[in-house]
Amino acid sequence: MRLEIGVRDELLSRLTEEQQQYLTEVLSRGRRTVFANEMARQKGYAIPEGTDVEQIERLLDEWIYKGYIDAGQVSPVLRCECGRPLRYQHQVQHKTTGERKFFGIDHLKEHLAIDAVVVSAIIKGFDAIDYELDELLVKLQTDWAVDPDLLKVGQMPEDVMDHLRLNLPLLDKQVRKLRAIRAAELTAAWRLNEAKAQPEIIFKPEKTKVVESPQSYDLFAWQDESEAEVEQEEPPLIELDYALQSRVRNYLRNGARSARVICEMLIEEHQANNRRFLTGKPKLFPSVCVYIESIDAVKIESISPEDRSYSLIKPL
Repeated sequence: MRLEIGVRDELLSRLTEEQQQYLTEVLSRGRRTVFANEMARQKGYAIPEGTDVEQIERLLDEWIYKGYIDAGQVSPVLRCECGRPLRYQHQVQHKTTGERKFFGIDHLKEHLAIDAVVVSAIIKGFDAIDYELDELLVKLQTDWAVDPDLLKVGQMPEDVMDHLRLNLPLLDKQVRKLRAIRAAELTAAWRLNEAKAQPEIIFKPEKTKVVESPQSYDLFAWQDESEAEVEQEEPPLIELDYALQSRVRNYLRNGARSARVICEMLIEEHQANNRRFLTGKPKLFPSVCVYIESIDAVKIESISPEDRSYSLIKPL
């Protein structure tokens, strides 16, 4: 549900200072992430969900979101670039020139000269963040409580731990995440118990009689010649091109941690192979990961089907 602004303000006022500060930081970071994601998509980057906003902003050379100010009411102190008084003033900064702009969300397109589709996606993302805030406030008002069984997971997500620490209710998306983790852990435990309960079976291969044929044939003879030619022209990428290896090391030195982001920067800045899988993942991705993981100074921080994240354990 969407709360009236007055009702939202009243419910927010009931929170502790620590709770309010946490939610303000979460809202600001959420908007920053939405803005960066949509600006990156406008440039043609395929960024997986959950990528750190700092990593996404490395791909941008124009506007990045710096936050917003809530005056509590429409105030002449906060104004849009057009001069209109605002309650919520959003701030962006041009990454290359350093120029800052201040505006109300309704005038985003006019002042940044970005595509209307991108503006629509940004506003939709901002609205989704507001919906989540309203969901949390309504749950607080109604004394909502999470099912205790969902908290019996081996690895609690960091954002869930933050909510529990601050006595804030969980969002529906966090509950779904816990259910998925809990189901996966229970399934893994059940499979382990089943494997332990099964008696060991030793298979003895049967003797087979080899029948010689006067005619030999290729098991892959059915393959179309044109398909075979395509495979020969585009062998699987294993070793990263030597000219790109130093670029990858430079990115790591300068704080790049996402393999997907590094791939996108190699494509954009150094004309690396830009072919992609159907999922949008660059075909360069496996080569980049193999190279990064061969560097002694690097360790893997996280692995997902969409990306890999790294950190430096010593200077490169």
